[in-house]
Amino acid sequence: MNNADNSPKSPERRKLLAGAAATSASLIAASGAEPQTPEALPTSQRAVGTASFTKTLPHDSLGVVEPNAMRMFEDATVSGRIADWEALPIKNEIRLVNPLAAYAWTSDPLAKDVITLPPFPKLDSIELAEQALELYWMALLRDVPLWDYERNSLVRDALVELTKTKLNANATTESLFRLNSPGERSGHYVSQFLWMTIPYGAHITYQKYRTVHRGVEFATKREEVVRLANGEWPAGIANHYADDFYLRSGRDLAEYVHWDFSYQAFVDAASILIGNPHRPREGVARANPYKTSRTMNGFVSFGPAFAHNAMGVVSDCAMRACWHEKWVRHRALRPDAYGVLVDRVARGERAQSVGIHPMIANSEAVKRVRAKFGSALLPQAYPEASPAHPAYPSGHAAIAGACVTVLKALFDEKREIRFPIQPTRDGKDWEDLDRTLPRPTVGGELNKLAANVAVGRNIAGIHWRSDAEQGLRLGESVALAWLKAERLKSIEGKQGWLKEFELTDFGGTTVRA
Repeated sequence: MNNADNSPKSPERRKLLAGAAATSASLIAASGAEPQTPEALPTSQRAVGTASFTKTLPHDSLGVVEPNAMRMFEDATVSGRIADWEALPIKNEIRLVNPLAAYAWTSDPLAKDVITLPPFPKLDSIELAEQALELYWMALLRDVPLWDYERNSLVRDALVELTKTKLNANATTESLFRLNSPGERSGHYVSQFLWMTIPYGAHITYQKYRTVHRGVEFATKREEVVRLANGEWPAGIANHYADDFYLRSGRDLAEYVHWDFSYQAFVDAASILIGNPHRPREGVARANPYKTSRTMNGFVSFGPAFAHNAMGVVSDCAMRACWHEKWVRHRALRPDAYGVLVDRVARGERAQSVGIHPMIANSEAVKRVRAKFGSALLPQAYPEASPAHPAYPSGHAAIAGACVTVLKALFDEKREIRFPIQPTRDGKDWEDLDRTLPRPTVGGELNKLAANVAVGRNIAGIHWRSDAEQGLRLGESVALAWLKAERLKSIEGKQGWLKEFELTDFGGTTVRA
């Protein structure tokens, strides 16, 4: 019997992993195959040095990446050669998340009709410092019930500081941490599509979820953050309550988007919108010709089967576009890495030498985090902190933008949600929506769903406001290109019966595809 220690943290296990990586790289390099390298890359926008994503590479005790490892990482990003990626000095258990997926997007037929994103904010900019300030307050407010923001003193303290910034100048207790798409700021923070019962064929699913214990934060000690940056497994775990709950707080929402599969929220929303599949005209968008057909209903094309299938297909397209932006064009650092820089300034280094704007280190939010945790590191909701791929844009946001755009094209945005609900205050049951609140509409609640999924990752501490907003825009652009392609290749489109899809974009403009 072999009694060797094969746990992820054992030295023997690490040597084995490093040896396997070196062997793999040498085999690829010796294979004689010509690597599939990308076309000329726009390196001018891609982050370098401290501003770059570096998780899984070796870092020193201050959290600074080892220079030679950074050079190898840059070379691999530029070359796209599998051998270069396999040669990286990654010695621990966490692996980079699929950088090779970044290189195929430019040859995708949809790519020519999809936007490219503006540069990520500069490391030393006031813009990024303001986004970091928002994240520190999000961390401090994770356990406040979202419907209690109007009467919570900590929320009022947050607004005193946040409303002094350009990013949150107009924030109120009702609009805090919301984006600005049509209907998204109306009523409850959480979308009806994350609360309502989901029809799954003959099965009914109530949207009660595992939630984690309140008050538990991760990555608040420098040694822990450096271990995570080096790619080690987290030392702790997040403990869940025995009971399931409806989503109530920022922490609940962050945990939902910790475990969801890529398009889960949106295939659920499609199921809710379809309702009874044997009455497929209910709620269908007016531009859909099957809404008024004298003899036919849609199903495979522009009906229930199309809606469900589209969530997976368009989510895959959005992910490929997103991964190209993440790895090839920007490679932006994660907020937890920025928090390391904030902590260095809080410990006495000059902001200019560290490379960040001094506002954030002197902020009230950071002072409160230091008083509570003993460091100025950005508290994380997840034990592993950020995932092992660059921040900008958010994959969750790109999927959300794509899927919600398709759903707005297929269903009547102006229709009021039937039988809206809200959780009871203890989160264990549901009740009818408060009649004093505005009646939620399909379009508004879909926009809110997209924002919930995108911003939920920010509340967890792993994404920036730029990641969420630009990810939604990217996903929307992918979906519009995909809808146009689907229409043009369909019989309905070729014969002029389906003239155009029509919907309201996240900016409030009517667009057609």
